[in-house]
Amino acid sequence: MADAEATLRALLEEIAAKQQYNNYDVQLKAFDTAGANYTSVLFKITLTSPGKDDLKLFAKVACVGEKFRSTGYVDKLYVAEQDFYNDIMSIWTGLQEKHNVPEGDRYGFPKFYGGNPTLGCETVVLEDLIAQGYSTYNRFKPVDWEYAAKSMEVLAQFHAFSFAHRKEYPEDYDKIIDKLKFELPADDEALEGMWMRMVDERVQLLKEEHRERALKSLSGDNAKENYLKYNKPRRHPILVHGDYRPSNLMHKKEEGQLTIVPVDYQTIHIGCPVIDLIYFVFLSTDEEFRAQYWDQLLVHYYEQLALALRSFDMDPKDVYPKEEFDEDMKEMLPYALLVGVMILPVITVEAENAPQMGEAAELDDFHIKPNEMYASRFRGLVNDLIRWDVI
Repeated sequence: MADAEATLRALLEEIAAKQQYNNYDVQLKAFDTAGANYTSVLFKITLTSPGKDDLKLFAKVACVGEKFRSTGYVDKLYVAEQDFYNDIMSIWTGLQEKHNVPEGDRYGFPKFYGGNPTLGCETVVLEDLIAQGYSTYNRFKPVDWEYAAKSMEVLAQFHAFSFAHRKEYPEDYDKIIDKLKFELPADDEALEGMWMRMVDERVQLLKEEHRERALKSLSGDNAKENYLKYNKPRRHPILVHGDYRPSNLMHKKEEGQLTIVPVDYQTIHIGCPVIDLIYFVFLSTDEEFRAQYWDQLLVHYYEQLALALRSFDMDPKDVYPKEEFDEDMKEMLPYALLVGVMILPVITVEAENAPQMGEAAELDDFHIKPNEMYASRFRGLVNDLIRWDVI
C-alpha cells in the first residue's frame, strides 16, 4: 500500500496542469468519517493559483492492506469505482443531454477531476461537495419521510440509466454486464467462519420465538446461496449502487428544496433494482417508520422510476411493469435479513469501535460487536419480516 498523501500529490500535479493552475499551491487535510468509511483515506484539498478561484476538491485514496486485499474482493471495489467515474458516468450524462432531461430533473453526478487506477494506489478526485454546503445524514438517526422520498426519487433515476444504456448502446452495456458481476471474496473458509460467528451473536438478540425462523434463513450453505442470489439480477441486468445508504448520499436543502447527490460507487454491480431499495430502507429506517411509510415508499419509488424511464422515451409497461417490480420485491425481500446481520452493525457502530482497515487488517476485523442501538434496530427488522411472513 503506497503512502496516501504521496499518491495524491502526484495525481494533483496532473489535475493542476489540466485545470491550468500554474504555480499552484496545495493544501491537504485528511479527515475521518467517524465509522462511515473503511476502504479509503479521505482528503479535503484546496488548489490555489494566481488569477484563479480556489479549487475545492475531495479525494479518496485506497488504504486497505495486503492481507485484506488477498481475498481479491477489495481490488474489485476500486476497479468498479474507476470504471464508473471514467466511463459509465460520461455515458449516462450524455443520455440525459441527448433526451433533453430538464436540468432540475437530472441525476446529480459529482464532478470528476481525475483518478489513479494503479493497484495499491487507487485514487479518485472529485469536487468538494461539503464546500458547497452538502453534508451526510446522521447515520445513528432514522431518516424522515422527506429524506426517504427524495432518496427514492434519486435511486429511481439511477436505475433508469441502465434501461436506457442497454437500449441505446447494447454492445457497450454487454461489456459492463460481464465486467461488473457480483462475486463473494475468494477466502470462503474465513468468510464462512466470520459469518457463523456473526449469526450466532445476532440471533441471540432476538425474541426466543423468533430465533428459529431467523436461523433457517441464515445458517450454512443456504446463507451463502441466498447472498449470491439476492445480489444477482432476476430478469433485468441493472446496475445497482450496492451501498445506497445515507453515509453515501450528500444532501443539502436550499429554499425548502432538498437535493441529494450519491457518491461512493465502489460496490456498483449488476443486480436487481429492488436490492438497493431494500438495502436503503432497512439500514436507514426503524420499525416505527416502516409501519407508517413502507407501502407508500414502494409506490413512490415505482412512480419515480416510471417518470425517469419516460424521460428516456421508454414506456415503463414495456420495460419494467409494476407487476414485475412487485414480484421482484416479494422474492428478494428476505435479503433484508442478511443486510441486518452483515451491514446494519456498520451503521450503528460507535466511531471508537469501528474497524481500522489498515495494512494489517484482515477479513475477520470486519466482525463488529453489536451494541444496544443495533439490537433494537435488528429486532425491529426481524419483527417486520415475520409479520409480513417473509421469513
